[in-house]
Amino acid sequence: MTKWNQTRREFVKTSARAGGALGVMGAFGSAACAGGSEGPLRILILGGTRFIGPHQVKYALDRGHEVSTFTRGQTEPPFFHDYFERVEQLIGDRTSDLSALEGREWDAVIDNSASYPSWVAATAELLRDQVDRYLFVSSISAYADFATVGIDEDYHVGQLSPDEAEDDGQYGPRKARCEEYARDAFGENAIIVRPGLIIGPGDNTDRWTYWPVRVDRGGEVLAPNTPADPVQNVDARDLSEWIVRLVEGPGHGGTYNATGEVQPFGEMLEEIRGALGSDASFTWVPTAFMQEQEVAPWMHMTNWTPPEGPTVGMNQVSVAAAVQAGLTFRPLADTARDTVEWWNSLPDERRAEPRAGLPAELEAEVLAAWHASA
Repeated sequence: MTKWNQTRREFVKTSARAGGALGVMGAFGSAACAGGSEGPLRILILGGTRFIGPHQVKYALDRGHEVSTFTRGQTEPPFFHDYFERVEQLIGDRTSDLSALEGREWDAVIDNSASYPSWVAATAELLRDQVDRYLFVSSISAYADFATVGIDEDYHVGQLSPDEAEDDGQYGPRKARCEEYARDAFGENAIIVRPGLIIGPGDNTDRWTYWPVRVDRGGEVLAPNTPADPVQNVDARDLSEWIVRLVEGPGHGGTYNATGEVQPFGEMLEEIRGALGSDASFTWVPTAFMQEQEVAPWMHMTNWTPPEGPTVGMNQVSVAAAVQAGLTFRPLADTARDTVEWWNSLPDERRAEPRAGLPAELEAEVLAAWHASA
């Protein structure tokens, strides 16, 4: 970092200790100061236009920070367009053109977009002397398996051979290797966040969105296995806001699981039903019968996996460290209402072709077959 920036940061710290000389509190806002930041930051977001990115942009700007995004310039953010008018939008490509990042300095980087190790290797190497903190958004898929309950951040991760580093079929191990490159470049100033299933407005996978949309439609709903099966979800806004708070000040380096608290699947569906005032009823169909009917976990029974064998721990990951570091969770009812409102605002053609979930015709067939077998 330049001498100017070192002096600036020390000056802001000294001013805060002296009771807020130069009006730091007034200029930055009490909410931001309460979050532990040393003052307004310059934050670079790598990939800021899809799902969690817009939520990060809004929250960071609301807290008084300056935001730059680095994207290919091909994806329009789904909302908060007025906020993006206040963002410096840098255009490039993680695979071939990082020139827009050269010779620039930021206080923190949030890397949302990297799923290939070469991307992190290149950006971390370029930015290691240009920023203070580097937060990489990884995934709980980085773990080698989910064969135990309560996996924490010290659990073993997937490994890659050199020729697998760019293999599309090795998502989890690739994320783990990305983490290594971030730590190698930034050491204790690297922050690794491993989300589970991210939910809420802006979800471009439809995996959790299927449930509130389906419950809102009402009638008999096919539900997976038993109401006691575990599930974990984190609202994109809770995750994004916490990520911004993590980079606001030193002391948060390390690795964090960042999915939701464990909840019974039946409780989740009941909360959704109550939030939407739906007349939906739930018919719980055992795993074995769903398999016979070719109803698949994650594809059809979205964000559900059998809580047994190699996937017993997938929806029972420990988030104690993240909660200790300030991750909070809004009521699921709020997420359900906001998700349905967002879904209903989408174009008809988008809603006509959901990207995950159980098609209505197949659901009716499986329910009929289940009732006939009883």
